[in-house]
Amino acid sequence: MKKRYICLVLLTTLLASCRNIEKYENRNAYQIPVVPDRVPEKSAVPTVESVKEKEDSKAMKEFVNSKVLEHGNLSFYAVDVQSGKVIENYRGEIALTPASVLKIITSATALEVFGPDTVLETKVLYDGKLSKNGVLTGNIYIQGGGDPTLGSSGISIDREEFLKNWTDAIKKIGIKTINGNIIVLDDLFGYEGISGKWLWEDMGTNYGQGTYGISVFDNIYTLYLNTGISGKKPEVIKTKPVIQGLVFDNQGLVMPGGKKNLYVRGIPLENKRRIFGVVPQNKNGLTIQSDIPDPGLFLGQYFSYYLKRENIKVNGEIKTARLTSQRPKNPKVIAVTKSPPMSEIVRILLVKSDNHYTEHLYQLLEKTKGVNIEKFWEEKGIDVHSLTVRDGSGLSRGNTVSTKLLVEILLYSKDELENLLPVAGKDGTVALFLKNTPLDGKVRVKSGSMSGIQSYAGYVEKDGRTYAFAVVVNHWNGERSELRKKMENLLNTIF
Repeated sequence: MKKRYICLVLLTTLLASCRNIEKYENRNAYQIPVVPDRVPEKSAVPTVESVKEKEDSKAMKEFVNSKVLEHGNLSFYAVDVQSGKVIENYRGEIALTPASVLKIITSATALEVFGPDTVLETKVLYDGKLSKNGVLTGNIYIQGGGDPTLGSSGISIDREEFLKNWTDAIKKIGIKTINGNIIVLDDLFGYEGISGKWLWEDMGTNYGQGTYGISVFDNIYTLYLNTGISGKKPEVIKTKPVIQGLVFDNQGLVMPGGKKNLYVRGIPLENKRRIFGVVPQNKNGLTIQSDIPDPGLFLGQYFSYYLKRENIKVNGEIKTARLTSQRPKNPKVIAVTKSPPMSEIVRILLVKSDNHYTEHLYQLLEKTKGVNIEKFWEEKGIDVHSLTVRDGSGLSRGNTVSTKLLVEILLYSKDELENLLPVAGKDGTVALFLKNTPLDGKVRVKSGSMSGIQSYAGYVEKDGRTYAFAVVVNHWNGERSELRKKMENLLNTIF
């Protein structure tokens, strides 16, 4: 059935030309994700009818001609899943900037390549010799496997439980003194950290964290400040967790009244962050979140604190793979921390619209499997001429996609993806979308929002029928809330 789907989709394209896209070599094969022996074959997916020119529906005309979209650029595409009939197509093949609905494509690719049951492992190892009196002459290694969930607020009640487990495991094998280093092998993805296509305004934020072979606590810390009188700088009190050596160039300003409009900026791996913006006067305990600049180094330091607290001496240094050429020789495993299965990682990232999780999947696909997402879907028979992928999360404004392509991937991946999407009116970033409308609770959908961009893509279940749809708007007039209301009216009328 899948082959039939692919052939029919091929018929809808116009002489799609092949493009040679550079593949990446696998690196550090010993760190690849733990994939089940066999990824199960998908069940059959619906076919799609050939796209025909037809008159737009009254609902679509009203939407397109609304004042809020007078200067906007938009696209809409919807298909009846059971019949494959295209029920609405307004400029479905044009390429627009999608924002976070791109996460659907990254997620579908990861589920197809890795399967829903794959887990990611972080290992604690040691090499050298361990004496009878508990002295290790050798190194402790923390080997990253690209797991974004280590100590993550998305899955953990006790975010530091894994550190306690690691410490207990070291005590259990009898290590009391480490005459060597703690070395964090965090180089699975290299050290670029972020997409070169991201903007300065995204760097150093709690949604634009760096992505490395080791990530911990979502790669986020909380900064605490006190403010005094107007005209002064806010006082930096502390960070939680404590990050050794982190310094701040504080350009913030206390202003009378008003709201907090403070932000932190910085580049990957540099232990310096700059504070900009304004805060109200005479407020204590104000907080703002920012990214941990060097997560691998931080984790090594934080783990050494746990060891010392349990009277385990560390006589060496804390290093990362970036700072030393030392690698484990005939290592022994002390502990292994496993992520949730891939399907759960995808569910969380779709519900929370988690850029950090998604960028890890993007890097895992590229660096451990050599997968180019554009080429991957082209080989499935989908026309990818509208698709430009500059990151996995949709944060780059260099990403482009058509609503038709989004719907075709939704159709292809329906069995794996549908139940992982949040429910409109109830869950995550779409908890208010379609709430108290006829479609409340009947739509599983991913949203995308950036300055000048609003998008939705997903599935509608109504009256025994299932529909796949996508809508993307680039630029509009007025408030975002007004546009969302128009989108809600459109969906409730069409379906």
